[in-house]
Amino acid sequence: MSATTTHRIEDATPVHAATDWKMAALAVAAAVGMVWWFKLPLDFDVNAPSFNPAVFVPVVLVLYGVLQAVTYLRGRRLGSRFGVSAFEMQGHTVDTGSTLRGRVLTSRDVHAPGGFRLRLRCIEEARYADHAGDAGTRRRDRILWESDHTVQSSGSRSSGVPVEFAIPAAAANGLTAGNRVRWILDVEATADGARYEALFGVPVTLADA
Repeated sequence: MSATTTHRIEDATPVHAATDWKMAALAVAAAVGMVWWFKLPLDFDVNAPSFNPAVFVPVVLVLYGVLQAVTYLRGRRLGSRFGVSAFEMQGHTVDTGSTLRGRVLTSRDVHAPGGFRLRLRCIEEARYADHAGDAGTRRRDRILWESDHTVQSSGSRSSGVPVEFAIPAAAANGLTAGNRVRWILDVEATADGARYEALFGVPVTLADA
């Protein structure tokens, strides 16, 4: 009997962290550019003759940039603390109506007394026209199906965190024709007062596709 093949899927949270950093830089740059281009006086006294309500727009952009930067730094800190994670999935894909199995491995042991919360979601990606009428410029996500449970693991580095989800054949029912779906496996835990999180895109094939 041949050994079961495995598919190694890397944690996607570092990619999201890089996006957070880019969004932070873009937001701050947009705020500075708006003040410079429109020569907005930085006067927040609503009773002053030079007051322009538009001055609050760059303020909102800066606040958004700061929030994104904090998210990025938090992700970097957690990454340096817990190391990298990967999902070793049994098989190269899984069909709806069957069972997703595998294990999440961490480069360092994550001691989580409360266990690891696993959540699998099927998300529909709907694209639609914006107000200007340009089709496909916006995206709206909708959860078609999800399931979660908590498991214990004494050695996330050596034996891994066991993953097992029975995926119903009707998990993607309600999917609009022409829209795509993506399957996301989230892993969360509280370890030594810090929040561990990993995110994996899982290849799931629709049984009737």
